[in-house]
Amino acid sequence: MVSILVPVYNAAPYLQECVGSLTGQTYTDLQIVLINDGSTDDSWEVMKTLASQDKRIEIYSQPNCGVAATRNRLLDKVRGDFVLFVDSDDWIELNTIELLMREQEEEDYDIVAYQLSSPIPCNEYYDKEQIVKKFLEHSTFRGSLCDKLVKADLYKGLGIDPTVSYGEDALLIWQVLQRVQKVCVLGKVLYHYRENEDSLSRQHFNGKKFTAYTTWDYISRDTEELWPQYKDLAKARFACEMAQILRFGAMSGYRYDNSVRLLQEEVHRDGHLIRKTRISSIKMSLLAWLVSHSYWLTCRLSRFLK
Repeated sequence: MVSILVPVYNAAPYLQECVGSLTGQTYTDLQIVLINDGSTDDSWEVMKTLASQDKRIEIYSQPNCGVAATRNRLLDKVRGDFVLFVDSDDWIELNTIELLMREQEEEDYDIVAYQLSSPIPCNEYYDKEQIVKKFLEHSTFRGSLCDKLVKADLYKGLGIDPTVSYGEDALLIWQVLQRVQKVCVLGKVLYHYRENEDSLSRQHFNGKKFTAYTTWDYISRDTEELWPQYKDLAKARFACEMAQILRFGAMSGYRYDNSVRLLQEEVHRDGHLIRKTRISSIKMSLLAWLVSHSYWLTCRLSRFLK
């Protein structure tokens, strides 16, 4: 059985399409769990209607707790052998689970991942050390929860840190990777992400995004202890992630404060490793130099940084 976990918050216009892509799967041994996280729209009413139409759907409702707490509660509801997260405003191809399970059964993979945007030429296969490196490189295997079929046992005893509001997925996936033996990455794009065009606007950027520092500081320190051969790669990834957050802040008009200063210090210390490790483009190296040396200038140049 595959447990599909869907946190729901104010997603009434999209739930029919999202859940329809789950109930319509060609692979039918499913547990579909939706938790309404205190929505203020008609999400709960839509969920009740959907649940009445398919006995595989389980629905729950709670006061607003945030996505981290909701995902943790979803994990507590798992009865399946495998777990797949889907966000409530997105949808997946109707043969997604069938393709993932078919690949999983070939070599008993711990994780079968797929692409969220651009396809890759062919499937890729990794052991633990290789997938850790791929995760830090952030290319065909990233920290998202929504592009991975994961053995349910790998989540046992783990959860999402509710104090981290940005990058919390990556922290959980990093911990899961320390338990895997074999991972497959499919070249196909099977997930359809509904992009919010206003995601970088002033009203959507707030100090909570700076909590990503906790995620990447933990991963960087953990890498140095467990995978010392990749410590420069982890520090370079840390610098890239913090540079991106500073860019988003500048684009949104976020004012300079101690959080900005903390991220600048990290990028200033390890930004040179971006070029050394070739983890990203020259453009990212230049961005890292800019945001670490002058947040004021970054704000002034923000319209050129999109």
